[in-house]
Amino acid sequence: MVVRTPPLSSLKTGFLPQIHHPLPLNRRESQHLLESITTSFRKNLDREHPWNAGEPSINTPASSRSVPAEQLRTSNHRPTDRHLRAILSNPLFAHNADTPLPTTTSKPFDVFDSAVAKGLMTTRRAAGFLATVRSQLTAESPDNLRQRMGASGAALLVVRWLRSSGQENDLDFLGNPALLGLLVPFMYAENMQEVAWTWLAQLAARATKLEYKETPGKANAQALSRLMSAIIKENSVSNTQTQISLDGSFAALAKANAMLPRRDLAAIAAVRNNWAQLSWISTVDALGRPRPSVPLFEDFVELGRPLNLPLDLAHLDLHHPTMPTHSTAIEYLRLRQKIAEDVPNMKPRAQQRILCLVLDAAERLKRTGQLTEAPWLERLRNTIYERLNLGILNTQIGASLDSNLPIQRGL
Repeated sequence: MVVRTPPLSSLKTGFLPQIHHPLPLNRRESQHLLESITTSFRKNLDREHPWNAGEPSINTPASSRSVPAEQLRTSNHRPTDRHLRAILSNPLFAHNADTPLPTTTSKPFDVFDSAVAKGLMTTRRAAGFLATVRSQLTAESPDNLRQRMGASGAALLVVRWLRSSGQENDLDFLGNPALLGLLVPFMYAENMQEVAWTWLAQLAARATKLEYKETPGKANAQALSRLMSAIIKENSVSNTQTQISLDGSFAALAKANAMLPRRDLAAIAAVRNNWAQLSWISTVDALGRPRPSVPLFEDFVELGRPLNLPLDLAHLDLHHPTMPTHSTAIEYLRLRQKIAEDVPNMKPRAQQRILCLVLDAAERLKRTGQLTEAPWLERLRNTIYERLNLGILNTQIGASLDSNLPIQRGL
């Protein structure tokens, strides 16, 4: 005899208990359940993100917590509120198509947000984004470029992405020279310079571990020097097209030097490179720039004395803000009797530096009436002039040697 197995549906009644009972909740009970879940959620978050000292406790009586509605809307006292706000401000969640974009053309910002949301953003693309924004701003008008860069918000977008993607933890993005060179100017324009200084302090703390080998996408000794250079440069950039003194750059170099470990090769190389760059700007490119303050200039010179750069020091003495002197320059040139013969074999930058030193020393002698050294220096000047074929290739410089006009420094 075959016994038929009853269907499962016939066993549900009276045999198997119902697993999902419908919740017979009215509107008041549903609201109460929602409030209970919300309270539980907030308590768990408060446990994970406890209150800071001095902040009101979650158990504060209601009477002592009565505050105006406007203050409740604008305050962020609850750690849960701060935590949720930090999550929602992440670029991965913050994209809103209805939010008006900055004043510049919106396309690069749309592309950036889309790439971040899809996980396609890279340091190379971030550099391209900044380059596009800058080129658009320049095309609109070259006037007040720094101010309009500050209003663009481009640096803030990039820094938020670096943080949300975790790249700010190891600072390897600083190994991308293109991104570094574009990002720091935008950061200074947007008053985010403290972030750049924080990165420099973190690199300085691990300077002894930085490799000299330049590996793409990895922070190294070159990244330390480049970040210092970008920061130092931006401290002497004005919001207008007029040149300002190098006081800000001198102070920035001193601050950066104080951060770096002593006797570390990467740190010494970074200071040497940036000191030499500032020395060039202070002498060869000094024309048209206001004089720096005496204390900052003299501190800068003292910082460079251990770096074994005698040519720079001799040239800087000629450009002291209040007490320029030619004695160090004359001594440097006299100790190198074959310098005129060696000039043609030097690199173009060294040739320009030597010629500017000679021209500045000659100008100084002419102003002070020091006739003793003048004939010798004039012969040296003419010899270098002939060795470099400047009489044939650049008659304008030749005519300017005996002119009262400022010396043209470009070769």
